[in-house]
This record gives sequence, C-alpha cells and structure tokens, in this order.
Amino acid sequence: MERETQIAWFAAAAAFMLVTAGCQTHNKPLAEHAESQTVTPDATPLPAAPSPEIPPTQVTTNVTRATFATEGADFDPCISRDGTHLVFASTQHRPTSDIYIKRTDSRVMTQLTNDPADDAMPAISPDGTKIAFASNRSGNWDIFVMPITGGKAVQITSDAADEMHPSWSPDGSSLVYSRSGSGGRWEMWVSKAGNDATANFIGYGVQPKWCPIAAAGENGSEKILFQVGRERGHRSYGLWTLDYANGATSNVTEIAGGSNVALLNATWSPDGRWISFAQAEVGDTAGSPDRPSHTSLWIASVAGEGRVQLTLGDGLSLSPTWSSKNTLYFVSDRSGIENIWSIGLGQAVAAAQASMETGDRAVASEKPEKQPAETPAMPEAATASVPEATDPAEHH
Repeated sequence: MERETQIAWFAAAAAFMLVTAGCQTHNKPLAEHAESQTVTPDATPLPAAPSPEIPPTQVTTNVTRATFATEGADFDPCISRDGTHLVFASTQHRPTSDIYIKRTDSRVMTQLTNDPADDAMPAISPDGTKIAFASNRSGNWDIFVMPITGGKAVQITSDAADEMHPSWSPDGSSLVYSRSGSGGRWEMWVSKAGNDATANFIGYGVQPKWCPIAAAGENGSEKILFQVGRERGHRSYGLWTLDYANGATSNVTEIAGGSNVALLNATWSPDGRWISFAQAEVGDTAGSPDRPSHTSLWIASVAGEGRVQLTLGDGLSLSPTWSSKNTLYFVSDRSGIENIWSIGLGQAVAAAQASMETGDRAVASEKPEKQPAETPAMPEAATASVPEATDPAEHH
C-alpha cells in the first residue's frame, strides 16, 4: 500500500482490530508553519459512482463529491458548526499530509500547515477560531492547536507516547484524545486546551468524540462517545458512551457492537441525538492485510436504536462528520482515490425515527453524485456561540 494511503487509513480507522499497527514516526524538529496559500484543484471529469442493488426497503440519499484529489488522498474531514467550511487532511500534493480548509460550496482550498512531517485529524473548536490536530513533527504523534487561519501551532502534548484524535469540549476549554498506552492498549485522556499539565485519564478506548451539546449526560455531566475493542473472540470494536464530570467518569454504556463486525469512526449529530459510524466485517482484508475492502456508513440514535444504512456497494466509506445542514461528510474511494463526499440526511433521519417505532431496518439507495459550483471564494473562520460546560478536574 502507498504511504499516503497508509496514513489515510490509520488516521481514519485508528485500527481495524484491537491489535493496532504502530505509527510511522519521523525524527524531525518542530517547524514553523508557512503562510497560508490557496490552491485551485484541476477540474478532472468525475468517474461514475457505483450503482448498487436497490434493496426492498430503501432511503434515497443525495451523494455529492466535496474534494477532488487525483493522486494521494483527502481524508479526516471536519465541518464547521455553521456547515459552511470543511477542514481536512490531504496528501494530494506530497507524500506527507497537511491540513486544508475550503468552503463547502467551492472547489478552492487553502493550505493551513506546511510541515515536512504529517499533520492530520483536525478538529474545529466550537467557536470556529481554532483547529486541534495530531502531528508527528516532534518525532511521535502529539496534539497541537493552531488558529483556523493557519500560523504557529501550540504543542499540547509532549510525552513519548502517541496522542491523536483530538475532540473539543462544548465550551472549547478542554480536549479529549487517544493515547497509546502500555501493552498497545489505547487510553483516553482529557486536558485543558492550552496544555496537558492537568491531563487526566478517563478510561480505555480510541477516537473519543465529545458530545457537542453541553450537559448531555446524567445530572448535568458531559457525554463522550468512543470505540473500544472486545477482549475476547475476534476483538472487534464496538461503540460506547460515558458521562464525564469533575474529572470522574460514570454510566459507561455500550450502544452498538457485534462479534463479527467492527464499528469505527463514530461521530455525533449537532443536536447530540444521533450518531453516525462506519461498519466493517471482521476478517475482511481482501483490500490489503491491514484494511478491509468494504465498509458502510450507518446512523442510529444515541441509544443505538433506529439504525439506517447510508452507503452501499463496494469500496470504503469512513470517517463521517455531521453538518448542521443535515449533511454527512465522509471519506470514500468510490472514485478510485480517497476523497471526501457528502450525503443528505433528511430522509435517512426520518426513516430512522420511523424504524424506532416499527422495528424495521432501512437501507439507503444512492443518487448519482453532484458537484459544487466553481466559487473562487477565500474561506473565512466560522463562529458559533455555545453554552458553557463544567471544566474537567485537574490531575497530576
């Protein structure tokens, strides 16, 4: 597998099984960001999307291509709170990944990082002014924060372990992230967004996502969504939530899982009522030894009910991120190269609500993709006001 595809898959899935492949690291010094530059991609004709079989029960979804890499890969999408800007990682210009931003209605993208190492897994702060991301520019994967317009990045974590997959608290004061622990077991930590001097361990798991709605847990606690592998059988990943308040966790709950499937890349809807995730069959390594040949996207309620399948056909669909405009952005190789695509969710959510009443399962039927209009607009930082949340307790 090409190196940029390895980066994309590792960043998108964290691991297909509980036994995780190690990160590639580079012994390179911390470098300053270059000034932002604007790139206009080639208007290459798009290949036709696959035409999957239409199942007996279907939900029609509009599939639109959002990025246009013709080599390398675009991956790790993150959408602004108002749904107008897309931030993502890309290797379309060189083998190491950088972070870019674009308007969702334009093909013009602006490069935000320009470090020789890999920058990936961006997460936009709730107020739209900052981006947290993971980078191996210091020799191993650490968490950094930079302005949404690019510029100097502040290093948040600095120990010898790999830290990645940052996610912001609803008030933007804290970050939750994954950390590679001893014995290859992934841990979850919370720290202040300014530094990790007060970081505290909250449990085992990977790819934690903070609920965007404050006090979504019991008794005014915060709620965090994550994936964790079973410790028996195929060791496949399931999806869990926990409540977090004052440095302590409670109400650790499995909301979806199975012995023969791996559930990956879970994300919240903006209102905190729904989740979306990717599903892969355990043992499917037809694509290559370290990744499956096929994954599908689903939505479900935060209780794991009302499941609706969104994508069909062969190939990968990964890393969903849910826009406030009821659109889901995700990574797919349906064009032959990993790019970011989007699906309208209006009918899917309606079908999920109906299936919670009837107990039936709905499956998506995809319409041909659409392309955004050419708009040479420069992206601007998106802003949103959010309610305050309780600060995590300080620890060591």
